Amino acid sequence: MITLTFVAIVLAALLAHVAGGATGDSGALARTLASRASVAGVFALTFVVLWMSWAAWNPIPVVHDEMAYVLQAQIFARGMWALPSPPLPDFWAQPHVLVEPALAAKYFPGHALLLTPGALLGWPALMPLVLQSTIGALLYVLARRMASGAVALLAWIIWLTSPMVLYFGPTYFSESTTTVCWLAGWYALLEWRDRRELGWLLALALFTGWDAITRPLTGLAYAIPVGIVVLRDVIVLRRWRDLGLACAVGILVLGILPLWSARTTHDWRVTPLTLYTRMYMPYDVPGFGLDTTPPSHAVTPDLYELNRTYSYMHINHHVSALRSTFLTRAHDLSISIWAVSRGVLVVFAVLGLLTLSGATAFAVLSGVWLLVAYLVYGTPPAWTLYYYETVPAFAYLTAAGFAWAVSMIGRPRGAVPTPTFHWRSQRWSLALTVAAVVLVLPGLTALRTIRGQHVGDRKFLTRFDKLLSSIHDPKAVVFVRYATTHNPHVTFVRNVANPAAEHIWVVYDRGDAQNARLLALAPARKAYLFDERHGQTYSYVPVVAK
Repeated sequence: MITLTFVAIVLAALLAHVAGGATGDSGALARTLASRASVAGVFALTFVVLWMSWAAWNPIPVVHDEMAYVLQAQIFARGMWALPSPPLPDFWAQPHVLVEPALAAKYFPGHALLLTPGALLGWPALMPLVLQSTIGALLYVLARRMASGAVALLAWIIWLTSPMVLYFGPTYFSESTTTVCWLAGWYALLEWRDRRELGWLLALALFTGWDAITRPLTGLAYAIPVGIVVLRDVIVLRRWRDLGLACAVGILVLGILPLWSARTTHDWRVTPLTLYTRMYMPYDVPGFGLDTTPPSHAVTPDLYELNRTYSYMHINHHVSALRSTFLTRAHDLSISIWAVSRGVLVVFAVLGLLTLSGATAFAVLSGVWLLVAYLVYGTPPAWTLYYYETVPAFAYLTAAGFAWAVSMIGRPRGAVPTPTFHWRSQRWSLALTVAAVVLVLPGLTALRTIRGQHVGDRKFLTRFDKLLSSIHDPKAVVFVRYATTHNPHVTFVRNVANPAAEHIWVVYDRGDAQNARLLALAPARKAYLFDERHGQTYSYVPVVAK
């Protein structure tokens, strides 16, 4: 990658020199990059690349969070906020899913609501791919607006081929929704500041509100700098009516939350996340140090191990360590974004600081602010997904720095270096487009590697699903007996949106006496036992002492 980066620089510099000093947007390449067709192309290519990285036609959710979001989307697809609690709920205990007083995911509903079209079509992977493609298109449009089509192309390539996007992009995590909200909201803010049309301010309020009902801390971190800019403009322009209408839109979106809570926890003041945390993971809250309050509900062995793993991050999370925590997380984020270049692209990101305007500085500082905001939470430093919203801004910064570096090559001797140059110079369009194409090559290697990683991540569950497919009874129930070495980040037990119609129930093995109680409620279902330690499924008849 280092060699290819330097090749890209040299080619870009040579082409810039050969092309001479022609400026303007009259060139065919510049017109192509400025067209709507190029935006559609970015959307389509993002869709295809990330679908290839996912390595499956309709990939299954793997980790607990993904399973919970997909389940909730399927519940929404049935026109319901939550399902009735299943019979003997403890059999169905699944991390990040409430099983009583109703069956629903614990997570805020914004992301699952957007996943619902895919659930309706029976293709859950559709909406994550659409959302990621929307992110790519918005990055391209915004970067083109701030700089040029060529810089936008390079920024999109850097974003798309980063390990973070190739791995986390094709998943069911909620950061795809919040990142769309961030970029779409920024675009609306730019349009409102240029045109002062009320519709753009209302759109900004909509995206900000949806961000908040998806990931509240991320939404708050986004809303603060945006709110400062909007409030300043409103005071100067005395557009109080516009502000009032925007607040009404935001409140209307936030109004989804009490309705969601009332239909799920039966108390509009208690969100499913609050209830689940209280019942199973009381330590999992913002703050410093470990909250040792015990769960109010008995936890399953796999959730016990999951709690033990995550609570460890809270033990050493203290105010006195915030500086080192921030630096560690920033370092891990940089690896997630620029690892394929072994740090070379970080240099261009630093140079990109020389090109910042008011709008681009706002975007970059918002990204840094997100890292700061998450300091209130004890998280694993390597789990950089929490900062996924920052990647487009840093990809743009890198592309801008690359463009600036190329502009310094061949500068007349004695000329005073300047952080600005003609972004829309025709020669830069040609030079930076070639550089973008060259930088695609290491991204292809990363794509192949991460594609294999996605396949490997699913093996744990695909082997289990293969065992389930060998069960041909019209109705069955499989009791899962976990091994002591079970991976706490994945689960075999899974809830479904239509349990009555489900061919196979997959539930916990709670011992013969309890298992017999569940079977008594479903006499038409044939019983099986899955023993993880041996990797086998057996026909099962519980032995109950009389």
